[in-house]
Amino acid sequence: MVRWAVTALVTLTTDFGGADGYVGAMKGVLARLAPEARVVDVAHEVPRHDVAHAAWVVHTAWRAFPIGTVHVVVVDPGVGGDRAEVVVAVDGHRFVGPDNGVFAYVAARPDAAYAITSSAFRAATVAPTFHGRDVFAPAAAALARGLPERLAGPATCLAGALPWPALAVDGRGVVVHVDRWGNLITNLDGAAPAVRIAGHTVAVVATYAAVAPGGLLAYRGSSGTLEIAVRDGAAAAALGVGRGAAVEVA
Repeated sequence: MVRWAVTALVTLTTDFGGADGYVGAMKGVLARLAPEARVVDVAHEVPRHDVAHAAWVVHTAWRAFPIGTVHVVVVDPGVGGDRAEVVVAVDGHRFVGPDNGVFAYVAARPDAAYAITSSAFRAATVAPTFHGRDVFAPAAAALARGLPERLAGPATCLAGALPWPALAVDGRGVVVHVDRWGNLITNLDGAAPAVRIAGHTVAVVATYAAVAPGGLLAYRGSSGTLEIAVRDGAAAAALGVGRGAAVEVA
């Protein structure tokens, strides 16, 4: 059983960018309610409203942080609607954000999930369009001060999902993310010998150095699934595909 300790580490992932005051407002709430908390920015340039992109960013970053970290994720195109605000516990970490699919990878089998309904986890007045400031930041501050997540509200089951499974079955998957280098990150298990995508059969190798510049390759990525790349190039542009493209074990 995980024993929660008072934490002073909170991460932030949003699509707010840096040109407006939204991130600053959230940090202000954290500084006021949990002044001992250290805040780490994971990403604020997630494409606007792109829940799947945010889910992947969180998936690739959270295990680098120590147990007890509170991860706040605010990419929330349905803010103010009927999606729930939740705290999710996974392997000694807590995740705070909307139940809209942003936790689809990290919480495929959560230890627990709670709706955020308690006044101890929310601002007294909640703006319907800024839950990042008025719900998620106060909830993260409460957790950082040592309040257990079960006090956030009633236990719940996560309803948010992405259009594809976290890990493909039967050797048939999709591209789930395209990174800034144009690498195609899939949900196929990294143990496959080769993959087929866009009419190409691509051998799985250990690293980029295994092929000549401009060569097409597949490899086990740092997230554990297969990725497809062009050495010194961009596989997305070379193959003319993007997120959602079909890929299968060859």
